[in-house]
Amino acid sequence: MSEHLYQQLAELFRSEIDDGRRQPGDRMPSVRALCEARQLSKSTVLNAYGRLEAEGLIEARPRSGYFVSIGTSRNRKTQTQAISNPDSAPLPVSTGQVIIDIMEKGAAFDLLPSGEPGKHQANENKELRRALARAYRQQSSYQQNYYNKPQGSEQLRAQIVGRMHAAGSHLNPADVVVTTGCQGALLMALMATTQPGDVVAIESPGFYGSIQLLEALGLQIMELPSSPSDGIRVAGMGEAFDRWPVAALILSPCYSTPTGSCISDQDKQSILALCLARDIAIIEDDIYAELHFGMQRPRSLHSFDTSGSVLLCSSFSKCLSRDLRLGWIAPGKYREKIKRLKVVTSLATSASLQQGVADYMQQGFFERQLRRRRAQLARQCYQLQTQLPRLFPQARSWTSPQGGLSLWLELPVATDTTALYHRAQQLGITITPGALFTSQRQYGHCLRLSYAHPWTAPRITALETISMLL
Repeated sequence: MSEHLYQQLAELFRSEIDDGRRQPGDRMPSVRALCEARQLSKSTVLNAYGRLEAEGLIEARPRSGYFVSIGTSRNRKTQTQAISNPDSAPLPVSTGQVIIDIMEKGAAFDLLPSGEPGKHQANENKELRRALARAYRQQSSYQQNYYNKPQGSEQLRAQIVGRMHAAGSHLNPADVVVTTGCQGALLMALMATTQPGDVVAIESPGFYGSIQLLEALGLQIMELPSSPSDGIRVAGMGEAFDRWPVAALILSPCYSTPTGSCISDQDKQSILALCLARDIAIIEDDIYAELHFGMQRPRSLHSFDTSGSVLLCSSFSKCLSRDLRLGWIAPGKYREKIKRLKVVTSLATSASLQQGVADYMQQGFFERQLRRRRAQLARQCYQLQTQLPRLFPQARSWTSPQGGLSLWLELPVATDTTALYHRAQQLGITITPGALFTSQRQYGHCLRLSYAHPWTAPRITALETISMLL
């Protein structure tokens, strides 16, 4: 059964609601009736209904079933984009100053980075702060005078392993190395699998943090065509790999930035087979997978690998707190290299920080926080999509993610979103232009729009201002 069946079912009902075939207040088919009529599992139907409920399109009524929500918008016109078509010839990497400016402002996922937190945000996730404070209070003088083991806290690694079981990746604590964020994990993965001058393949558009790492390490980049909804394309990948000596492939199979795409299980297995046949290491950036809008987390590409050729990287930055800078890597057959690189690059990670997060997870707070966060992000994604037809009527297309933190907006080809970035900056608004997500001269008419933060009146006004600046 395809992992996307629940998405297809949700999209079917979404279309029926949007075009008026299902009116506000109408009763939705029962779970049992759908299972019987469409030969679907109960979990598939519940996943689809859970997604629609998170978007605010339907609501559950006790002992009555599901109903189309009152006041549901019928003007929610979502669109999808064509597959990207980058030049596949490897190139040296050169990134610009805009990325540095955005990061210095702390604005990677916020239009208004200088905005004051709302009251609900100021009081959010007290349990994490308490767990961290308790860990630091309990720190002994012995701990203050010694470094933690380079591989990291076994208690935290055990908690990470437990989370990854849901992704189908069966690991032991000894298989995991704690890192300084996911960026630290990606850095060590590249250092373990490549040499300066090597060719590294990446999805296009791709994560600008990975592009920066390739530049810093003196690597060449080969951009591969990708679908904004289904991720990196398998068709033609083998030919590209045979034409150029690719050492490693970096990809984010689940809700990648900037598009929010998600690769199917079938394509994950095909990609794995193509790389194994050519001895190409796969560096999997799994940082957004916990932020799924449906009921089930997607499987990792790593879960299909039995050879140790996939280096699985992730962190708590996107799903818990960016301030933690606490990540991890399951490096497979590269474990000893990664352990040595950990000593060279950062030596060790704060024992108290790891203890606090491990305690927080062990007490069940992490899962509760994730459930709240997923529902919040699904609502905010839907709210953003409902604003797009009004604010950007000239848009050619935009994506409709099923998880993650961002969608990809394609404006008319003549639009220069880098110039738009500089104009918006003068008004205190920060956008993320499409040119950041490639090493080539493309995507200059695209924007990554994030729904990581609540759509407060000032943020909606900022969106309206961007629309007026176009």
